Amino acid sequence: MTEARIPFGNLQSSGIEELAGGMPVAMNVVSDAGGTIRKRPGLQSYFSNIVDANGISCLYETTAGDVYAVAGTVPQRNIFQIKSTGPVQIHAASQGDVPGTNRPIVAETEALLVFAGGREPEKLVLSTKTPSRLGGGPPQGSHVIANSSSLMMNDVRGTTPSYFYFSAPVTSPTVYAPNEDWTTPILTGTVKAEARPDPIVALHENTDEIFAFGTTSLQVFAPSQDPTYPFQPSVTRELGCAAPYSVIKTDQSFAWLDHLRRIVISDGRSHSAISDPIQKTLHDMSVVSDCFGYRVVQGYLDIMVWTFPTDGRTFAFQQGASWSEWSGWDGDSWTVFPVTAATRLRSQGKTLVGTSTGQVATLQLDAPTDFGSAINSYIITGFQDHDTDAYKSCNQVRLALRRGQVATGAAEPYLLLFYRDGLGPWNDPIAVSLGTAADYDPVVQLWGLGVYRRRQWKLEFTNAADMSLVAATENFEVIEE
Repeated sequence: MTEARIPFGNLQSSGIEELAGGMPVAMNVVSDAGGTIRKRPGLQSYFSNIVDANGISCLYETTAGDVYAVAGTVPQRNIFQIKSTGPVQIHAASQGDVPGTNRPIVAETEALLVFAGGREPEKLVLSTKTPSRLGGGPPQGSHVIANSSSLMMNDVRGTTPSYFYFSAPVTSPTVYAPNEDWTTPILTGTVKAEARPDPIVALHENTDEIFAFGTTSLQVFAPSQDPTYPFQPSVTRELGCAAPYSVIKTDQSFAWLDHLRRIVISDGRSHSAISDPIQKTLHDMSVVSDCFGYRVVQGYLDIMVWTFPTDGRTFAFQQGASWSEWSGWDGDSWTVFPVTAATRLRSQGKTLVGTSTGQVATLQLDAPTDFGSAINSYIITGFQDHDTDAYKSCNQVRLALRRGQVATGAAEPYLLLFYRDGLGPWNDPIAVSLGTAADYDPVVQLWGLGVYRRRQWKLEFTNAADMSLVAATENFEVIEE
């Protein structure tokens, strides 16, 4: 007899044939360094108020720890300060605070927050919390960054799509007037990403460099000592951007959906594609241009998340593991994962998110529910043959679980184990109890689960309780060579 691990985990490889072992789905799960499988972090209300019934389009934490949100209602898009007691609207101007329909991007200087949303950029003076339009005739950008004491923006009006613009640099942290000077010769002007005449669709900064993402190319610029040409091109790569808001900063690199519908990571010099396991799924999507991404860092988790709103799917890549999908559940059917914006609360070590319903929440690993509703988690492995198509007898399956989660006498949470030996229907589920407080043995043993050539396994957990699957193993015997 031989023992082998059943490969449950966030190892989704939906671009690979499941008959050959590709895992078609790993839904709402994460793993730790030891390989234990748990539910994804749950959504817990930060406060009871709704910021905007049409959702939240942006969240940003300043270096001082203040958090601001941009409402989802177009064209109003008011700015709110987010406190633990609730949202505080900055002002109630009838024209709204952040004009435009693009997802807002925020840049921070010592004195200002600047919001770009595809129309005239908005500024918020941090010392007075006073918003108004950014002066000096800036471009109408979809992206804004702060670098070398200047502000920089692309322009979506179409006249100079391959240029980005920069303001005069400030010389005092309390004086922001130069950032509203976009016309003075030499000190302000434009830089052209001229490696290819493709438009700049996203603009980001990394320490002291500027990354201009075009539709088919990436060009990196560095500050120079020449006041006439303050930014010089340093690196160009054949890596375009198919979704302007898919770009996620990950330490010194960026991850994004490129023009070949791959998710790539690059520091501008080298790159790697991380989406191979789900590549066919990405290629089969109807629309990818509206994809947006964010990063979740909490405890042992370091996850990059991308949502595709048109197709209603969210994919999560966990550093050190692989892919899974994240989704909501209304008790009867799957729903789109509701997060629309995210920022990290550095002092609390938490990720704060905004949702499509206007709620503000934290993503918490120790929360097994979304706003009190159960998170439906399930994993389907690819078909397992143990390197032979001979008949095999499944003598025993062992599941090592964290058990004893509820008080004696309370309803016991349970998970369901399914299997099938072909592409037909699944067998009747086997219920596996997670036990009450009196259940100390973490290993559940299941005996005599039939004969097969290739077998696919499914594990499902729909209870509003925590789940920790430490290991799943099968004891089998080859009965025909």
